[in-house]
Amino acid sequence: MDDDHQTSAEGKDGAEAIPDEAAEAVPESEVGSQSRNVAAAPAEIPKRQRLNTPPSQLPFMVAASPPKFVSLEELMKVASGVTNMALAHEIAVDQNFKLKKVELPENSVEKHFQVIMHQAFWDMLMAQLRDDPPRYDQAMSLLKEVKEGLISLLLPQHTRLRSQVNEVLDLDLIRQKAEHDAIDINIYAQFILSVMAKLCAPVWDDKIKELTEIKEIVPLYRGILEMIEHMKLDMANFTLQQLRPTIQQHSVEYERVKFQEFLDTHPGDGLEFTRKWLKLNKDKLLVVDSPPEGDLIRELNRNRVVSPTSIIARSYLDLLEWDDKKIFPETLLMDQSRFLELRDKTERIKLVASILLVTYNTVGGAISGITGFKEKLKDQINILLQDVNDRDISTKIVNVAEQIEKEVNACLEKHGYPMLEGDRPMVLKGQIKDVIESNHPVHKLISSRVMEFIKHVTTTTTASPIKVPPGLAAMSVELMQVSGQFLRLVSHNRSVFGQYYANIIRELLGIESPQAESTPKAESTTAAVSTCNDVKE
Repeated sequence: MDDDHQTSAEGKDGAEAIPDEAAEAVPESEVGSQSRNVAAAPAEIPKRQRLNTPPSQLPFMVAASPPKFVSLEELMKVASGVTNMALAHEIAVDQNFKLKKVELPENSVEKHFQVIMHQAFWDMLMAQLRDDPPRYDQAMSLLKEVKEGLISLLLPQHTRLRSQVNEVLDLDLIRQKAEHDAIDINIYAQFILSVMAKLCAPVWDDKIKELTEIKEIVPLYRGILEMIEHMKLDMANFTLQQLRPTIQQHSVEYERVKFQEFLDTHPGDGLEFTRKWLKLNKDKLLVVDSPPEGDLIRELNRNRVVSPTSIIARSYLDLLEWDDKKIFPETLLMDQSRFLELRDKTERIKLVASILLVTYNTVGGAISGITGFKEKLKDQINILLQDVNDRDISTKIVNVAEQIEKEVNACLEKHGYPMLEGDRPMVLKGQIKDVIESNHPVHKLISSRVMEFIKHVTTTTTASPIKVPPGLAAMSVELMQVSGQFLRLVSHNRSVFGQYYANIIRELLGIESPQAESTPKAESTTAAVSTCNDVKE
């Protein structure tokens, strides 16, 4: 880099150690590209409605417990630790994470107060410069702030540029000149802009050029300050991008330490809802997998299927069918919005695949071999169901049914087949309207296949390709995307909190803690992630 120039994690755990299957695995880091311009539940799924989280259900808050006294210093330390843990987590799991400028709501009191105070500063600056003789108190404050902003943008190797800034923006010398009315604020502005032009990312070149053409002092310096704030943000994001591999490498241990600090300070059971989550899914396994045979066979089968591995795998899948009325486990709160987003995407995959399946089964072989028609139908369905929630789906599905009938008849006519006649159009639309129900046989079948596929992706320990289940070929891209994102979140979460899960599951199963903890193989994570890129029909 020239002396005066500056340009502004995948993983998965698949270890099979008993009884430590729930223990952590180290995820494989994903390094983001560098850039100069960085500016079940059972088959029946209840209808869900987004709910605002009440104060009693905020992250890391649990029900009331016996009194435990902590100092204000301890509380502030833990609060800071949780904040830092959340930031490190975001950087580690979100490859597109960037710092953003905080924008106050337009009609808020804070925004109104901010505008008034800023305007008062600029009004006072103009009033002082118009005095006879001019006063430079506000101007000196402004130049000091600008100089500090420029210095903060310089890298250690910018020694010559730093010397130039300190020399030209020598505040003591400028103050002496101001006392004799011998300064020109515009001259300093041109020097400041020349330095900014050397430091900024190319995306800001046009903005710098616009500022050089402004002659009025207030708009000019206001633009300079705003530009410096943008450049600071660019520099912070550039630094984050450079440090992301290191942060990803150490984030697991850091998050684990900070969470333990929270548990040590927080009164009561800081894992209350995590225990309930794991216990609920252990109980579901017992209900679903218990055979109708005699007591001895039933007991043997329970011991076979209800293992630590099956409990943690079933618990993670439960997140893709989560009821908003339930409280999220403490260990998953930082990724709650991500898991719920994946849940919604998974439900959309199930719904669209079910509609396509009943459409092709009802219409018959006439459209089965037509290239591209299934993709076209899928796109039409996704457009019509875009931003549709569970409450509106029953009304919107009518439009979907009408559109599918229209597209099917157009396709049949185009390829020389007879269009739907008699009661077939009504049968087709009726099937489409019915299939949105979660207890519909086709919907249940597709749902089972989707969940089994995702389970296989998140539990496999080999890098062999995974076959897309029948009936889901048209949704393979979406299914792989969801599976890959889910795998990354699960892998990181299990790496951080796996030992907590292992301890809780041992308690649930009545297993004594081993003398030596097993270490899951990190290679299983890499192998499983690679399968998401090798899925084939």
